[in-house]
Amino acid sequence: MARGVPSAADAELIERLEALGLQVSAAQLERWRGAGLLPGHVRRWLGRGRGSVSVLAEETVAVAVAFGRHARSGRDLRWTVIAWYAEAGLPAGPGELAVPEPPWLAVREALVWAAGRSPAQRVVVQARAAGSGGEEAQDVFYADAGRVVGRGPAGLPHPDEVRRVIEDPAGGWWPNPERERRRAAVRLAAASGMGAGEVGGEMLVEALAALMPGMDWAPVAESARRAEREGTLDSWIEAGALVDPLARLQAAGEEEMAAARGVVRVLTLVGFFYVMHGFLMPDSPFLARLRARVDASGFALLIALLVPQMAKPSGVPHALVMCLSPEMAALAAWLEELIDEQIGAGQRLLSLPGTEESGAEAFMQTWIGRLHDLTERARARRTGAVEASGS
Repeated sequence: MARGVPSAADAELIERLEALGLQVSAAQLERWRGAGLLPGHVRRWLGRGRGSVSVLAEETVAVAVAFGRHARSGRDLRWTVIAWYAEAGLPAGPGELAVPEPPWLAVREALVWAAGRSPAQRVVVQARAAGSGGEEAQDVFYADAGRVVGRGPAGLPHPDEVRRVIEDPAGGWWPNPERERRRAAVRLAAASGMGAGEVGGEMLVEALAALMPGMDWAPVAESARRAEREGTLDSWIEAGALVDPLARLQAAGEEEMAAARGVVRVLTLVGFFYVMHGFLMPDSPFLARLRARVDASGFALLIALLVPQMAKPSGVPHALVMCLSPEMAALAAWLEELIDEQIGAGQRLLSLPGTEESGAEAFMQTWIGRLHDLTERARARRTGAVEASGS
Protein backbone atom coordinates (compact mmCIF):
# COMPACT_ATOMS: atom_id res chain seq x y z
CA MET A 1 0.00 0.00 0.00
CA ALA A 2 1.37 3.42 -0.94
CA ARG A 3 2.42 5.65 1.93
CA GLY A 4 -0.41 7.96 2.97
CA VAL A 5 -3.16 5.75 1.54
CA PRO A 6 -5.32 4.54 4.42
CA SER A 7 -6.24 0.91 4.81
CA ALA A 8 -9.82 -0.12 4.22
CA ALA A 9 -10.41 -0.22 7.99
CA ASP A 10 -8.89 3.24 8.48
CA ALA A 11 -10.97 4.60 5.60
CA GLU A 12 -14.08 3.18 7.25
CA LEU A 13 -13.00 4.70 10.57
CA ILE A 14 -12.49 8.12 8.98
CA GLU A 15 -15.98 7.89 7.47
CA ARG A 16 -17.51 6.91 10.81
CA LEU A 17 -15.81 9.86 12.51
CA GLU A 18 -16.87 12.26 9.77
CA ALA A 19 -20.49 11.18 10.26
CA LEU A 20 -20.10 12.30 13.88
CA GLY A 21 -18.72 15.68 12.84
CA LEU A 22 -15.07 14.83 13.52
CA GLN A 23 -12.49 15.51 10.82
CA VAL A 24 -9.55 13.14 11.23
CA SER A 25 -6.85 12.29 8.69
CA ALA A 26 -5.07 9.00 8.06
CA ALA A 27 -1.84 10.65 9.24
CA GLN A 28 -3.46 11.49 12.58
CA LEU A 29 -4.63 7.92 13.02
CA GLU A 30 -1.10 6.70 12.34
CA ARG A 31 0.27 9.17 14.88
CA TRP A 32 -2.16 8.06 17.57
CA ARG A 33 -1.47 4.41 16.84
CA GLY A 34 2.28 4.98 16.88
CA ALA A 35 1.96 6.55 20.36
CA GLY A 36 0.17 3.41 21.58
CA LEU A 37 -3.12 5.26 22.09
CA LEU A 38 -5.23 3.83 19.25
CA PRO A 39 -5.63 0.04 18.98
CA GLY A 40 -4.43 -1.64 15.83
CA HIS A 41 -6.93 -3.33 13.56
CA VAL A 42 -7.64 -7.04 13.84
CA ARG A 43 -6.58 -9.04 10.81
CA ARG A 44 -9.09 -11.44 9.29
CA TRP A 45 -7.72 -14.13 7.05
CA LEU A 46 -9.67 -14.78 3.86
CA GLY A 47 -8.35 -18.30 3.33
CA ARG A 48 -7.20 -20.22 0.24
CA GLY A 49 -4.22 -17.94 -0.29
CA ARG A 50 -6.31 -14.78 -0.61
CA GLY A 51 -4.45 -13.00 2.20
CA SER A 52 -6.09 -10.97 4.92
CA VAL A 53 -7.98 -7.73 5.51
CA SER A 54 -8.05 -5.39 8.48
CA VAL A 55 -11.34 -5.23 10.38
CA LEU A 56 -12.57 -2.17 12.25
CA ALA A 57 -13.56 -2.94 15.86
CA GLU A 58 -16.12 -0.87 17.78
CA GLU A 59 -13.58 -0.40 20.57
CA THR A 60 -11.29 1.33 18.08
CA VAL A 61 -14.13 3.60 16.98
CA ALA A 62 -14.87 4.57 20.59
CA VAL A 63 -11.21 5.42 21.25
CA ALA A 64 -10.92 7.42 18.03
CA VAL A 65 -14.08 9.37 18.83
CA ALA A 66 -12.78 10.25 22.30
CA PHE A 67 -9.38 11.23 20.95
CA GLY A 68 -10.75 13.08 17.93
CA ARG A 69 -13.06 15.15 20.11
CA HIS A 70 -10.10 16.61 22.00
CA ALA A 71 -7.29 16.56 19.43
CA ARG A 72 -6.16 19.94 18.10
CA SER A 73 -3.71 20.82 15.37
CA GLY A 74 -0.31 21.37 16.97
CA ARG A 75 -1.49 20.26 20.43
CA ASP A 76 0.78 17.90 22.33
CA LEU A 77 -0.84 14.47 22.51
CA ARG A 78 -0.44 14.51 26.29
CA TRP A 79 -2.99 17.32 26.59
CA THR A 80 -5.38 15.22 24.52
CA VAL A 81 -4.83 12.21 26.79
CA ILE A 82 -5.64 14.35 29.85
CA ALA A 83 -8.86 15.65 28.27
CA TRP A 84 -9.80 12.10 27.29
CA TYR A 85 -9.14 10.81 30.81
CA ALA A 86 -11.31 13.56 32.29
CA GLU A 87 -14.40 12.23 30.51
CA ALA A 88 -13.61 8.49 30.38
CA GLY A 89 -16.12 6.20 32.02
CA LEU A 90 -18.98 8.70 32.05
CA PRO A 91 -22.42 7.31 31.11
CA ALA A 92 -23.08 7.51 27.38
CA GLY A 93 -26.07 9.41 26.08
CA PRO A 94 -28.64 7.94 23.70
CA GLY A 95 -26.94 6.85 20.50
CA GLU A 96 -23.48 7.73 21.83
CA LEU A 97 -20.48 5.49 22.33
CA ALA A 98 -19.25 5.05 25.89
CA VAL A 99 -15.85 6.70 26.38
CA PRO A 100 -13.28 3.98 27.18
CA GLU A 101 -10.41 4.42 29.60
CA PRO A 102 -7.09 5.55 28.07
CA PRO A 103 -3.99 3.49 28.87
CA TRP A 104 -2.99 4.21 32.47
CA LEU A 105 0.72 4.61 31.73
CA ALA A 106 -0.10 7.27 29.11
CA VAL A 107 -2.40 9.02 31.59
CA ARG A 108 0.19 9.02 34.35
CA GLU A 109 2.91 10.30 32.03
CA ALA A 110 0.65 13.08 30.78
CA LEU A 111 -0.46 14.19 34.25
CA VAL A 112 3.08 14.23 35.64
CA TRP A 113 4.34 16.07 32.56
CA ALA A 114 1.59 18.70 32.83
CA ALA A 115 2.07 19.19 36.57
CA GLY A 116 5.85 19.47 36.16
CA ARG A 117 5.58 22.33 33.70
CA SER A 118 2.78 24.20 35.48
CA PRO A 119 3.29 27.66 37.05
CA ALA A 120 2.21 26.24 40.43
CA GLN A 121 5.01 23.67 40.36
CA ARG A 122 7.51 26.29 39.27
CA VAL A 123 6.61 28.34 42.35
CA VAL A 124 7.12 25.30 44.60
CA VAL A 125 10.53 24.55 43.05
CA GLN A 126 11.57 28.18 43.45
CA ALA A 127 10.48 28.16 47.07
CA ARG A 128 12.66 25.15 47.81
CA ALA A 129 15.65 26.76 46.14
CA ALA A 130 15.03 29.99 48.05
CA GLY A 131 15.08 28.10 51.34
CA SER A 132 18.80 27.48 50.99
CA GLY A 133 19.69 30.41 48.74
CA GLY A 134 19.77 33.23 51.23
CA GLU A 135 17.86 36.49 51.47
CA GLU A 136 18.40 37.50 47.84
CA ALA A 137 16.95 34.21 46.54
CA GLN A 138 13.97 34.62 48.85
CA ASP A 139 13.31 38.13 47.53
CA VAL A 140 13.38 36.77 43.98
CA PHE A 141 10.97 34.00 44.98
CA TYR A 142 8.41 36.37 46.47
CA ALA A 143 8.57 38.65 43.42
CA ASP A 144 8.20 35.79 40.95
CA ALA A 145 5.55 33.98 43.01
CA GLY A 146 3.50 37.17 43.22
CA ARG A 147 3.54 37.48 39.44
CA VAL A 148 2.64 33.82 38.83
CA VAL A 149 -0.14 33.77 41.42
CA GLY A 150 -1.40 37.11 40.13
CA ARG A 151 -2.08 35.52 36.75
CA GLY A 152 -3.98 32.59 38.22
CA PRO A 153 -7.63 32.37 39.29
CA ALA A 154 -8.49 33.87 42.66
CA GLY A 155 -12.10 32.75 42.78
CA LEU A 156 -15.41 34.55 42.62
CA PRO A 157 -17.24 36.23 45.47
CA HIS A 158 -20.23 34.45 46.96
CA PRO A 159 -22.90 33.74 44.30
CA ASP A 160 -25.46 35.78 46.24
CA GLU A 161 -23.19 38.83 45.92
CA VAL A 162 -22.66 38.26 42.19
CA ARG A 163 -26.39 37.86 41.66
CA ARG A 164 -27.15 41.03 43.61
CA VAL A 165 -24.75 43.12 41.54
CA ILE A 166 -26.00 41.69 38.23
CA GLU A 167 -29.60 42.42 39.15
CA ASP A 168 -28.85 45.88 40.55
CA PRO A 169 -25.51 47.34 39.32
CA ALA A 170 -26.32 50.66 41.00
CA GLY A 171 -26.34 48.95 44.39
CA GLY A 172 -22.55 48.83 44.58
CA TRP A 173 -19.92 46.16 44.07
CA TRP A 174 -18.80 43.51 46.55
CA PRO A 175 -15.67 43.81 48.65
CA ASN A 176 -12.87 42.28 46.59
CA PRO A 177 -11.09 39.47 48.50
CA GLU A 178 -8.79 38.70 45.58
CA ARG A 179 -5.65 40.34 46.97
CA GLU A 180 -5.79 38.44 50.26
CA ARG A 181 -6.41 35.13 48.49
CA ARG A 182 -3.41 35.64 46.22
CA ARG A 183 -1.25 36.61 49.19
CA ALA A 184 -2.44 33.44 50.95
CA ALA A 185 -1.40 31.29 47.98
CA VAL A 186 2.11 32.77 48.05
CA ARG A 187 2.38 32.12 51.80
CA LEU A 188 1.40 28.49 51.36
CA ALA A 189 3.98 28.08 48.60
CA ALA A 190 6.63 29.66 50.84
CA ALA A 191 5.72 27.29 53.67
CA SER A 192 5.88 24.34 51.30
CA GLY A 193 9.35 25.16 50.00
CA MET A 194 11.07 26.95 52.86
CA GLY A 195 9.36 25.40 55.84
CA ALA A 196 6.41 26.51 57.92
CA GLY A 197 8.71 28.66 60.04
CA GLU A 198 9.18 31.03 57.09
CA VAL A 199 5.55 32.05 57.42
CA GLY A 200 4.76 31.23 61.03
CA GLY A 201 1.84 29.29 62.43
CA GLU A 202 -0.56 32.19 62.79
CA MET A 203 -0.06 33.56 59.29
CA LEU A 204 -0.24 30.05 57.87
CA VAL A 205 -3.66 29.52 59.43
CA GLU A 206 -4.74 32.94 58.18
CA ALA A 207 -3.72 31.90 54.66
CA LEU A 208 -5.74 28.69 54.91
CA ALA A 209 -8.72 30.65 56.23
CA ALA A 210 -8.53 33.06 53.28
CA LEU A 211 -8.73 30.13 50.84
CA MET A 212 -11.32 28.17 52.83
CA PRO A 213 -13.58 30.77 54.47
CA GLY A 214 -16.56 29.72 56.51
CA MET A 215 -14.74 27.14 58.63
CA ASP A 216 -13.98 27.54 62.31
CA TRP A 217 -10.21 27.97 62.28
CA ALA A 218 -9.82 28.84 65.98
CA PRO A 219 -8.94 25.24 67.06
CA VAL A 220 -6.49 24.95 64.16
CA ALA A 221 -4.85 28.26 65.08
CA GLU A 222 -4.41 27.12 68.68
CA SER A 223 -2.90 23.84 67.49
CA ALA A 224 -0.49 25.75 65.24
CA ARG A 225 0.56 28.03 68.10
CA ARG A 226 1.20 25.01 70.31
CA ALA A 227 3.27 23.31 67.58
CA GLU A 228 5.23 26.53 67.10
CA ARG A 229 6.03 26.70 70.83
CA GLU A 230 7.13 23.06 70.81
CA GLY A 231 9.21 23.45 67.65
CA THR A 232 7.14 20.93 65.68
CA LEU A 233 5.37 23.27 63.26
CA ASP A 234 6.95 21.77 60.14
CA SER A 235 5.81 18.25 60.97
CA TRP A 236 2.42 19.58 62.10
CA ILE A 237 1.65 21.18 58.75
CA GLU A 238 3.41 18.59 56.55
CA ALA A 239 4.31 21.49 54.33
CA GLY A 240 6.03 19.40 51.69
CA ALA A 241 2.73 17.79 50.69
CA LEU A 242 0.67 20.95 51.04
CA VAL A 243 0.91 22.47 47.58
CA ASP A 244 3.25 20.15 45.64
CA PRO A 245 1.07 18.83 42.80
CA LEU A 246 3.88 16.91 41.15
CA ALA A 247 4.73 14.87 44.26
CA ARG A 248 1.07 14.02 44.84
CA LEU A 249 0.58 12.87 41.24
CA GLN A 250 3.76 10.81 41.19
CA ALA A 251 2.69 8.99 44.35
CA ALA A 252 -0.86 8.22 43.18
CA GLY A 253 -1.71 4.88 41.60
CA GLU A 254 -4.36 4.08 39.02
CA GLU A 255 -7.13 3.24 41.51
CA GLU A 256 -6.36 6.24 43.70
CA MET A 257 -6.47 8.56 40.69
CA ALA A 258 -9.74 7.05 39.46
CA ALA A 259 -11.24 7.67 42.90
CA ALA A 260 -10.02 11.28 42.80
CA ARG A 261 -11.60 11.68 39.38
CA GLY A 262 -14.91 10.49 40.81
CA VAL A 263 -14.62 13.08 43.60
CA VAL A 264 -13.81 15.77 41.02
CA ARG A 265 -16.92 14.93 39.05
CA VAL A 266 -19.23 15.20 42.03
CA LEU A 267 -17.71 18.46 43.25
CA THR A 268 -17.55 20.01 39.77
CA LEU A 269 -21.23 19.30 39.17
CA VAL A 270 -22.15 20.79 42.54
CA GLY A 271 -19.75 23.67 41.91
CA PHE A 272 -21.39 24.45 38.59
CA PHE A 273 -24.82 24.85 40.20
CA TYR A 274 -23.26 26.81 43.06
CA VAL A 275 -21.47 29.29 40.78
CA MET A 276 -24.27 29.64 38.25
CA HIS A 277 -26.68 30.75 40.96
CA GLY A 278 -24.80 34.04 40.80
CA PHE A 279 -25.60 34.31 37.10
CA LEU A 280 -29.38 34.25 37.54
CA MET A 281 -29.83 30.49 37.31
CA PRO A 282 -33.37 29.66 38.52
CA ASP A 283 -33.55 28.44 42.08
CA SER A 284 -35.29 25.44 43.60
CA PRO A 285 -35.53 24.06 47.15
CA PHE A 286 -33.14 21.28 46.12
CA LEU A 287 -30.51 23.71 44.78
CA ALA A 288 -30.91 26.03 47.78
CA ARG A 289 -30.19 23.16 50.20
CA LEU A 290 -27.19 22.10 48.12
CA ARG A 291 -25.75 25.64 48.20
CA ALA A 292 -26.32 25.87 51.94
CA ARG A 293 -24.36 22.67 52.47
CA VAL A 294 -21.50 23.95 50.27
CA ASP A 295 -21.38 27.14 52.34
CA ALA A 296 -21.45 25.16 55.57
CA SER A 297 -18.52 23.00 54.43
CA GLY A 298 -16.07 25.91 54.35
CA PHE A 299 -14.74 24.62 51.01
CA ALA A 300 -16.98 26.76 48.79
CA LEU A 301 -14.08 28.63 47.16
CA LEU A 302 -12.23 25.42 46.28
CA ILE A 303 -15.39 23.80 44.90
CA ALA A 304 -16.07 26.86 42.75
CA LEU A 305 -12.49 26.83 41.42
CA LEU A 306 -12.94 23.26 40.17
CA VAL A 307 -15.45 24.45 37.55
CA PRO A 308 -13.00 26.50 35.41
CA GLN A 309 -10.18 24.03 36.14
CA MET A 310 -12.06 21.10 34.64
CA ALA A 311 -13.00 23.16 31.58
CA LYS A 312 -9.47 22.90 30.13
CA PRO A 313 -6.81 20.15 30.11
CA SER A 314 -4.22 22.32 31.88
CA GLY A 315 -6.50 22.61 34.90
CA VAL A 316 -7.35 18.89 35.18
CA PRO A 317 -4.11 17.81 36.96
CA HIS A 318 -4.60 20.48 39.63
CA ALA A 319 -8.23 19.46 40.14
CA LEU A 320 -7.21 15.82 40.50
CA VAL A 321 -4.45 16.68 42.98
CA MET A 322 -6.90 18.68 45.06
CA CYS A 323 -9.33 15.75 45.15
CA LEU A 324 -6.71 13.17 46.12
CA SER A 325 -7.06 14.43 49.69
CA PRO A 326 -9.36 12.49 52.05
CA GLU A 327 -10.98 15.78 53.10
CA MET A 328 -12.28 16.41 49.57
CA ALA A 329 -13.44 12.79 49.26
CA ALA A 330 -15.37 13.16 52.52
CA LEU A 331 -16.87 16.43 51.26
CA ALA A 332 -18.05 14.79 48.03
CA ALA A 333 -19.62 11.94 50.02
CA TRP A 334 -21.37 14.47 52.30
CA LEU A 335 -22.83 16.30 49.32
CA GLU A 336 -23.85 13.07 47.60
CA GLU A 337 -25.62 12.08 50.81
CA LEU A 338 -27.78 15.21 50.59
CA ILE A 339 -28.49 14.61 46.89
CA ASP A 340 -29.58 11.02 47.60
CA GLU A 341 -31.79 12.22 50.47
CA GLN A 342 -33.48 14.81 48.27
CA ILE A 343 -34.04 12.36 45.43
CA GLY A 344 -35.35 9.79 47.90
CA ALA A 345 -37.84 12.38 49.17
CA GLY A 346 -39.13 12.93 45.65
CA GLN A 347 -37.31 16.21 45.05
CA ARG A 348 -36.03 16.95 41.56
CA LEU A 349 -32.88 19.00 41.05
CA LEU A 350 -34.32 21.12 38.23
CA SER A 351 -37.94 21.35 39.37
CA LEU A 352 -39.11 24.93 39.79
CA PRO A 353 -41.83 25.62 42.36
CA GLY A 354 -44.99 27.24 41.04
CA THR A 355 -44.52 26.13 37.42
CA GLU A 356 -46.62 23.67 35.46
CA GLU A 357 -43.72 22.32 33.42
CA SER A 358 -40.66 20.70 34.92
CA GLY A 359 -37.44 19.15 33.75
CA ALA A 360 -34.22 20.39 32.20
CA GLU A 361 -35.86 21.98 29.15
CA ALA A 362 -38.31 24.10 31.18
CA PHE A 363 -35.50 24.99 33.59
CA MET A 364 -33.27 26.22 30.74
CA GLN A 365 -36.10 28.19 29.14
CA THR A 366 -36.71 29.97 32.44
CA TRP A 367 -33.00 30.74 32.75
CA ILE A 368 -32.77 32.04 29.19
CA GLY A 369 -35.83 34.19 29.81
CA ARG A 370 -34.22 35.77 32.86
CA LEU A 371 -31.03 36.53 30.97
CA HIS A 372 -33.07 38.04 28.13
CA ASP A 373 -34.97 40.26 30.59
CA LEU A 374 -31.68 41.35 32.14
CA THR A 375 -30.32 42.29 28.70
CA GLU A 376 -33.44 44.26 27.88
CA ARG A 377 -33.28 46.17 31.18
CA ALA A 378 -29.61 46.99 30.60
CA ARG A 379 -30.39 48.22 27.09
CA ALA A 380 -33.21 50.38 28.43
CA ARG A 381 -30.88 51.88 31.06
CA ARG A 382 -28.27 52.70 28.41
CA THR A 383 -30.88 54.22 26.12
CA GLY A 384 -32.26 56.34 28.95
CA ALA A 385 -28.79 57.51 29.94
CA VAL A 386 -27.98 58.52 26.36
CA GLU A 387 -31.29 60.41 26.00
CA ALA A 388 -30.74 62.16 29.33
CA SER A 389 -27.23 63.27 28.36
CA GLY A 390 -28.46 64.64 25.04
CA SER A 391 -31.38 66.60 26.43
